[in-house]
Amino acid sequence: MSIRLFNKGIPLWTIHNFRRYYMFNLLSYLGSGISMVALPFYIYEQTLSPIYTSLVAASSSTPYLLFGLFAGVLADNGNRKRIMIGCNLFCAAVLASVPATALLMGYTSPLQLLVVSFLVATAFVGMDSASHGALLQLVGRQNLVTANSLLISSDTVIRIASPVITGVIITTFGAERAIAVTASCYLIAALLVWSIKQSLQVAQSTNVGGIKPKLFYKLRTDIGEGLSYIWSQPLIRSLTLIGFGNSFVGGMVTGLIVVFGAQVLGFVDDAPQLGVLITCGSLGALLASMSLPTLRRRFKPGRITIIGLALNGVSLLGFSLSSQMTAVSLFYLFWNLSSTLIIINGITLRQQLTPDHLQGRVHASSRMIAYGGSPFGSMLGGMTAAGLGVQSAYMFMSILMIILFVIALLTPLRSYIIHSDSKSQETLQNDHSSL
Repeated sequence: MSIRLFNKGIPLWTIHNFRRYYMFNLLSYLGSGISMVALPFYIYEQTLSPIYTSLVAASSSTPYLLFGLFAGVLADNGNRKRIMIGCNLFCAAVLASVPATALLMGYTSPLQLLVVSFLVATAFVGMDSASHGALLQLVGRQNLVTANSLLISSDTVIRIASPVITGVIITTFGAERAIAVTASCYLIAALLVWSIKQSLQVAQSTNVGGIKPKLFYKLRTDIGEGLSYIWSQPLIRSLTLIGFGNSFVGGMVTGLIVVFGAQVLGFVDDAPQLGVLITCGSLGALLASMSLPTLRRRFKPGRITIIGLALNGVSLLGFSLSSQMTAVSLFYLFWNLSSTLIIINGITLRQQLTPDHLQGRVHASSRMIAYGGSPFGSMLGGMTAAGLGVQSAYMFMSILMIILFVIALLTPLRSYIIHSDSKSQETLQNDHSSL
């Protein structure tokens, strides 16, 4: 069945540039899905430390907090296509250093793995900001719900298979070989972006050479403009602050999943079983991405986020009290479903409400604030698990999500209505400003 654009009835897949963009996303998520299992497994295998393992999650989320604002300015003033190519090539080179070191030295230190995780995540910040704006240029504002749903659903299918595949690769060849596959994915992704026959330069952007004498002034002005827009819009402000809490808890969950599997489920030496657990989570993310268009037609977008927060808290409570693989996998599926629903609903709504010339800055600033919670959550989760036990840490996470649900009930999310995805940007802005 063809995915069609709302306003022209053109099958989305027939758009040549979007097709290349789509394949680029699939390969990027394949690489990400492999490294999501391989890096924490590799470091836990070497150290048996919950704190070290949670630092992998922390190092992969810190760059958004540090560089998110600058990446947004770069994406709104530069060539988004070139940014995506450069960032993908950088990821490929950094990841390739892990198997190269293992081959030459016979050993890869935990410190190198943490540095690799941090550098790859840093490049991802730039790639994500540029990619976010590029999608809008390729499909148009009125098609974002359909395009995002297609992309995230397809990406999630890849994530469903990649953990199990990664477990098999680790068991057969070692974690360093799995990371080598990740490097190859990023390299091919860069070539796919290069093949897109569109510059993806924002029309309003000023040439880099022309802004050089006033670089610091422009950075300050552009960053301030993005942050001011977020703060001035009640709905985007609410989504961003709730995103901080959601990512704080998410950092704890993902940072300790390997530890939970080892200490509670007892499969520290069974990478395929860990892959099965993570795959169950990916199934939840798939259900969320596929159901979003239907949910958006039937419910107010703010209420989707609020229901997602409630389901998130209940799922984590059940997860913390379970010790059997079947129950843990089911609760992990529901946690990923609710978490993904909160994320993609918020991202799509923010894209629809933000002017094109602010897309990169608003997206990067929002992600910087929201993702800023993840490294702190990862570190707190590691310390809590080390002191009180990993199941107590997950119970603490469920309490935090229930508190966040109560807070969300007091924000504009409960009453905001978006009448149609095909409405003009001006009408969206007028509705939104009336909150």
